[in-house]
Amino acid sequence: MKSYRQYYIAYEKDPKRGYIASAPAIAGCVVYGKTLKEAYLNIKIAIRECLKVREEFKKPLPRETISPTQAQRFSFVQL
Repeated sequence: MKSYRQYYIAYEKDPKRGYIASAPAIAGCVVYGKTLKEAYLNIKIAIRECLKVREEFKKPLPRETISPTQAQRFSFVQL
């Protein structure tokens, strides 16, 4: 049976009119997208690839460092 992990994604507005997305629990897992949707799609691929490489090198999968309560405090919608 396949196990699933959940990782939080952080988004930042890039001064060059795009978005930077990262998975803070996975060192180096950072991508760029022209839109939020593109950044989201890119980070999903990057997370899968980062985890695949870790498994190939027999490195433990990272554990999420942010609790759901902490994530709620930092989550916001810009109007």
